[in-house]
Parts: sequence; C-alpha cells; structure tokens
Amino acid sequence: MNPKQLACVVLMMFIGLVTYFAQTVHHKVTAMKNSAETAKQDAFTAEGARQASEILTARTKAETEEIRRFLQAWVPYVDKAQTEQEVEGIIEFSLRERGITLVRSRKTEVKTARDNKIIPKSVLTTLVIEDEYAKVQNWLGDIEKRLPLARVKACRITGGSSARQLRLDLSLETPLINLSAAPDAAKSKKKA
Repeated sequence: MNPKQLACVVLMMFIGLVTYFAQTVHHKVTAMKNSAETAKQDAFTAEGARQASEILTARTKAETEEIRRFLQAWVPYVDKAQTEQEVEGIIEFSLRERGITLVRSRKTEVKTARDNKIIPKSVLTTLVIEDEYAKVQNWLGDIEKRLPLARVKACRITGGSSARQLRLDLSLETPLINLSAAPDAAKSKKKA
C-alpha cells in the first residue's frame, strides 16, 4: 500500500470516529433535551397541584374559622382541669370559699374511655351537701363558672334538717381533655 492510500485509510478512520462521536453526542443531547422537557412538564404539573392545594387549604381554613375560634375560646377552660387532683382542688377550694362546711359525703372516681383519645378520662364527683339555701345555690353557680365543661349527671335538691337549710345530692362528670391527641393540634401549636 502506498503512502497516499494509507493516508486515505487513516483519514477515513478519523472521519468515521468523528462521525461516531458526533452521533453519540447528538443522541445524548437529544436525550437531555427530552429529559429537560419532561422535567419542565413535571414542574408545571407540580405547580398546578401546589396552587390547587393552596386554594383547598384557604377554603378549608375559611370554612373552619368559626370552629377554630370556638375551640380557642375553650382552650383555657380545658387547660384549667387536666388531672383528677386539679378537679378535686377546684371543688374543694370552691367549698371553702363559699363557706360550706356540712359536706355529708364526697366521692370521686376516674372513668377511663379507651376508644376516645381526645377525652381519655373523666372524673365523676358525687357530693351530698347540706347548708343554707343561698350558700348551696351560690356554690353550684360557682362550680359552673370554675368547671364549665363539667356535666351534671344527677342533681337532687331536698329540704335540709332545718327550714333554712337545703340538701343537695349532686353528681358531676368532668372530662379530662387531651387536645394533643387531636389530629391538627400538633400542627397548630407549631405555627403558634
């Protein structure tokens, strides 16, 4: 083979290699362009989903505004009595403050509700009080102020041992509420 032919073969091999690398680079560039286009489309779809979520969140906030304000108004009362001892202390303090000394009987028991995570326990307090009519009635009103979440399960008012006295048989159920068990409580406390 003469030198011209050899140079021609080397040149043809060089052109073949350049063409091969050019095609490989062209395929990679095309793949990258397709990938970039897909990423743009995915970003556009994600932006649309984000905007739809923001609209849904704003609508849900607007629809639940009244309920959330109602809950916020009751949170201080919920926080006031979180244990059995706090409920007993509130009742004891109220009795002392109102000057009621004739407590015939007093019993407190804790009821547990395993299926209710927001109200896992409640305190059932049973009292039999005998004192002056005004003192007993004012005490009952005071308990309603101090424990507004308490539910009167039984209330029986009869005459006392004298004409001015009144006997009150009362059963109160006070829920011990766990707001941290509510689904959105953790989120709302983090934002506040």
